[in-house]
Amino acid sequence: MTVQSFSDIAEYILQRRNEAGDSQESLALKLAEYDSLFENVDALTISRWERAKISPNLRRQVALIEYFNDQPQHLLCDAAFELKQLPSLDSFNKMIEQQFHYNHVMGAHPYISQDTVSFDKLCKQADEAEQMYGWIANYHSNLTKGREFWTQDFIKALAEKDSTEVSFYLVNGILAGHIFIVKVSENTFAKLSDNSLKDNQLTPEHLVDKELPGCLYMLSTYLGGKHVTEDFLSQLLVTLAKTETNIAFGYKARSDIGVKLMDFLSGEVVSLGETLTEKMQGAKYQGKRRSFVSYKLNRQELISSSLFLNLTRNFI
Repeated sequence: MTVQSFSDIAEYILQRRNEAGDSQESLALKLAEYDSLFENVDALTISRWERAKISPNLRRQVALIEYFNDQPQHLLCDAAFELKQLPSLDSFNKMIEQQFHYNHVMGAHPYISQDTVSFDKLCKQADEAEQMYGWIANYHSNLTKGREFWTQDFIKALAEKDSTEVSFYLVNGILAGHIFIVKVSENTFAKLSDNSLKDNQLTPEHLVDKELPGCLYMLSTYLGGKHVTEDFLSQLLVTLAKTETNIAFGYKARSDIGVKLMDFLSGEVVSLGETLTEKMQGAKYQGKRRSFVSYKLNRQELISSSLFLNLTRNFI
């Protein structure tokens, strides 16, 4: 279909239904067959949606747009498209502000001013990338207090796959943040999520090509300052949602800020690491400190999350 602009979901449903030649009743029946989200939808509900008397929730809006073979992130992330049910970013921004008052294990880089400063963003083709793989390995080993051991060669081998997404954030030559995401099969993704396959057991053979269906797994990430927050989060979320071949997203949070971020994205907890007794170590979850908290998020759930929509509408 031709890419078009719509003012809101009411206009979208009305126009797409008419283009498809459906009555409100026939569309309701087709939607119920398409997705269980619509099992209680009838012609009256469709009518009320089209007259903007009520709006379908965000999950239903994503599913509706996909039913009509459009890309939900292109439509819903357009700031000109009205979303009546979208909460503000106030609570998320407050959480970010609080986290950067804590030590670097939870997010605030100890060597960089938290005042607004410029940064350089590098990709895996940068001349400095190989050195930074070593820094990431050191960061991860330090973060886990040696519970998990990574090497520079391990990270470099995974980075060489075309589907691996890597970004580095540098402030005055200091690595102030990074994103390292690999693409794996659904079977490998399930094993990583429940920790039957350890992160440091990944090999390039586990990864799938960029154009093939698969799941994105955030192997490592660090956000070390407020000044890179906007780009960091928009880069992360757009990477996850930019193509329908990205079926799901997984991540093992090993610090408090990771848990809080996934809470805002409504990620599903899949498994928990060992209980830790040291204060401030690992990630706090339900009153206990864990070596990790493993999360899973389906692509449709990500795109319909208020955090994703807010960030992409405000920052991109």
